[in-house]
Amino acid sequence: MTLETAQRIVQEQGEIASKEAMAVVRGGMTICELTADGRRIYPWIKVLPTKTDGESSIEQALKLRREKNMPSNKKKLAKQEANVTPTKVQEVVSTQVSKVESPVEDKSISIHTFISKCKQKLREFMKVLDEIVVE
Repeated sequence: MTLETAQRIVQEQGEIASKEAMAVVRGGMTICELTADGRRIYPWIKVLPTKTDGESSIEQALKLRREKNMPSNKKKLAKQEANVTPTKVQEVVSTQVSKVESPVEDKSISIHTFISKCKQKLREFMKVLDEIVVE
């Protein structure tokens, strides 16, 4: 459904307009899905208008969601090829990993200093709030 058609339907019919028209105008809709353990979840799917009125915008949105959530054959093949790598590549990767570890330690130190600075600023802010509350 095109955006123009959806807007016209919603203006004419108001709250009782079709779900597809409402979803196209709003830009999306919630759907109900059951998880493996039986719980219900309500994810928001993005519904985009189509080029013609004959195509269903909701069906296209659901198709895109299914494709996004399903692992593709390309991903599976890439993982299988990654598992069958020569030993020389593994040696190069292991040496690169050991070189990368030292900057990680520096980042952890900088993270700790950042967190301590944030804590100090928070303490100062809390003192200011306490003074305001007392007044």
